[in-house]
Amino acid sequence: MNEERNDVQMENEAWGRDDDTWMHPPKKEPRPVSLAEKLLLHVSLLVAILFDRLVVSEIFNVNFMVFVSIFWICYMLAFYGFYWKRLKQDVVGWIVAACILALCVWNFVHNQGNDQFAVLTFLVLPAVVLAHGQWTAGGYSFREYDGMAVAWVLGLIIKPFSGIWSLFEAFGSLFAKANKPALLRVLIGVGAAAFALLIIIPLLMGADQMFGHHLSRIFASFSLPWIAIHAIIITIVFGLLYSLWWNVGFGSNEKHKIPETWAIDPLISGIVLGSILAVYVLFVAVMSTYLFAGAGLPEGMTYAQYARAGFAQTVAVCALNLGLFGVFLKLGKKNQNVTRILLTCLLVLTGLMLFSGGVRLHLYIDTFGMTWLRLLSLWFLIYLTVVVSLCAIRLFKRNFPVLPLAALILLVWFVVLGFLNPDGFVVWFNYDLMEGALRGF
Repeated sequence: MNEERNDVQMENEAWGRDDDTWMHPPKKEPRPVSLAEKLLLHVSLLVAILFDRLVVSEIFNVNFMVFVSIFWICYMLAFYGFYWKRLKQDVVGWIVAACILALCVWNFVHNQGNDQFAVLTFLVLPAVVLAHGQWTAGGYSFREYDGMAVAWVLGLIIKPFSGIWSLFEAFGSLFAKANKPALLRVLIGVGAAAFALLIIIPLLMGADQMFGHHLSRIFASFSLPWIAIHAIIITIVFGLLYSLWWNVGFGSNEKHKIPETWAIDPLISGIVLGSILAVYVLFVAVMSTYLFAGAGLPEGMTYAQYARAGFAQTVAVCALNLGLFGVFLKLGKKNQNVTRILLTCLLVLTGLMLFSGGVRLHLYIDTFGMTWLRLLSLWFLIYLTVVVSLCAIRLFKRNFPVLPLAALILLVWFVVLGFLNPDGFVVWFNYDLMEGALRGF
């Protein structure tokens, strides 16, 4: 028996444990929850309640986008208030926040204006707010922005859920022994306030009939199913929001750099880019014959019809070309002169296609006038031209931040489009076009 006991003791000593710990392992201490994480509970709950009141409850309101804009302003104020130390010196963050505020202001100024732009704004605002949060979380800058796109996707599909356990930890810490006296005082204060209000509110309702009328309408709309539905909505948004914000300040926000093993072989780059460029050269040659060389169009086709038929496809190809440029520039092996020359040719041909798209759009607008869709097409065409210029600079300047600059310019350019007052601009342009045509007669 002693020999067996000695064997156990020898095994315990070999594994570095005491005689009794293998039978009764020590309890794992809970992770200490910081005061900021506890404060985040209150901030997230407040923003969740605002979402329910300003977005969910007003979804059928004629001025719905005004209430949505108020919510996003409150959201950004809460976000900047909570992460002020991290955000106060982030110039890019301030520019993005200013654009978010400008889009919200647009909804106040033009809330009965262009419906198509309002729909775009409704989709753009959450996407930009999420990108702003992930930029903050990862500590990105114009010098180091690799993985920002991956962080944005993770922030959309993973981070609203990955911090849920931290929510339970923070909530559980409120009931820890050290916090029980404070929690008890809060409960006593809430109970005393509720008791006082139950006495005061009926008296005030009797003192002023209009106050009583409005308050009666508010309480008349209360029902148990209504309260339960909105409580569920607030709880869900509260959990998702806490998880997302917790990941910004307390989670693991490592930068997702592309592995070097993903590099594309120069021979593969040459074959792919060479084949694409050969087709583009043929396309530009045929297109130039009709647009610039004065060759006649097929019978029964006008220049306006020709312009309309090919514009959207031309712009789509140009956007695809810029994507290919980014892929081969990023994943192509370093210092490959052949790949660099092929990418330069790709940019030149893309520029020619954008120019042809501009000519097509000019022909079509001159014939049929301006519309919202044609204005949006012209806006996007100008933006792609700017991006091509940025890509050209990137070819000769390796550290040039083309991707964040392109994203920031897109956001600013979108704000400019809104404050251009698209409907008013379309009316003004068509009136001026018609007046010029009449003077021609």
